[in-house]
Amino acid sequence: MAAVSEKARKASAPVPGERTQGETTAYLLAALTIGSVGLYLIKDLFAPAFFALTLVVTVRPLVSWMTRRHVPRVLAATAAILLIFAFVVLLFAALAVAVAQLVDTLPQYAPKFQAIWQQAEARLNGMGVDQSTVLKQVTNVLDTSRLVTVAQAILGQVSSASAMLGVMAMVVVFLMFDTAKIEIRAAALSVLKPGMASALVSFCESVRSYWMVSTLFGFIVAVINVLTLWYLDVPMAITWGVVSFITNYIPNIGFVLGVVPPAILGLVDSGPWTALWVVLSYVVANFVIQSLIQPKFTGDAVGLNTTTTFLCLLFWSTVIGALGTILAVPLTLFVKAILIDSDPRSRWVGIFLSAGDAPVRDPDELDEDVLDELDLDGDGIGAADPDHGRPVVERFADKAEKVERTAKSADSADDVDGSAPSGSRQRPQAD
Repeated sequence: MAAVSEKARKASAPVPGERTQGETTAYLLAALTIGSVGLYLIKDLFAPAFFALTLVVTVRPLVSWMTRRHVPRVLAATAAILLIFAFVVLLFAALAVAVAQLVDTLPQYAPKFQAIWQQAEARLNGMGVDQSTVLKQVTNVLDTSRLVTVAQAILGQVSSASAMLGVMAMVVVFLMFDTAKIEIRAAALSVLKPGMASALVSFCESVRSYWMVSTLFGFIVAVINVLTLWYLDVPMAITWGVVSFITNYIPNIGFVLGVVPPAILGLVDSGPWTALWVVLSYVVANFVIQSLIQPKFTGDAVGLNTTTTFLCLLFWSTVIGALGTILAVPLTLFVKAILIDSDPRSRWVGIFLSAGDAPVRDPDELDEDVLDELDLDGDGIGAADPDHGRPVVERFADKAEKVERTAKSADSADDVDGSAPSGSRQRPQAD
């Protein structure tokens, strides 16, 4: 009777209702808002740490390649760390030198700036236009003293970036040595949570492609721009090449940020035709390299449409500052992997974020690359191993099956134990 009453009590207990899609979306938006505020408060720590994470993910194949060639894991990880340090230091050093040169050079062109303003004012007067308000706003924006002040502020931020570089250095070291033997955890995740494992592998591949593609073709475009500026005799050609290379990491508006300064300097130094040729050369180089050549070699490296990329650029630059403009795409890919690609219920959101020709992944399917790219058995051979990953994966699979069989056996035993006494008690009553 006790068992029957217990079952009746459980049957009569109210079943909690499942959340509707609207409620889930509302909770998610609230969580994202709170999380954004939290990231804003810790942006000085979070931004360099996440930057370091993406760089470690990018050079991770180098560690695997060296390990397959019998290089000790410690030496392979150390070489990857030094490569990351060299890239970051060169990037910040080039930016600091470029800004310092800009601060020293701009005041020399103050008289030419004033002459251009006077010519523009005379033409506006000739057309009967009240130019006082317009020229006042333009002068405030493009005044050389204001530009020098802004450049000095940027130089100060670059010079005070030692704290950020220190955080990045420590995170890179810790992550590199922690991920040197991450195969066991990756295997466990691929068995227990295949959707999350597939999403994270997709994130790593996309971030790796993004950094490598942006760096390679950004360097090519920067070299072309430097040669063009030298030919046009525009001052500080190398400086503008460095600016072009760095702004290439900023999606959508990076090209505009890179072309405006040399075009203005070409206008002041050599006249409007030079400025026009600077703009045309930048447009042609960026269109040919990034729109025609780059997609044939890389395809869509990130799978995000233009609108999503631009809105995420605005959002992340507001949340974590200037570094958010460079990390906008990696951060968006990470959030997409964690909140969208890993959960079947949120799969539909990816339809609106992805590019038109990018397939939306099924979060329930385990990407084959999860097992193909990981050295799951820890022997350092990786995908070249014929038995790559099998022992670890089979061990976790067997363990999961054993736990399931044990649970089923326990349930069957409970049913038998619960029914046998009642039958034995009823049988004497029948006799």
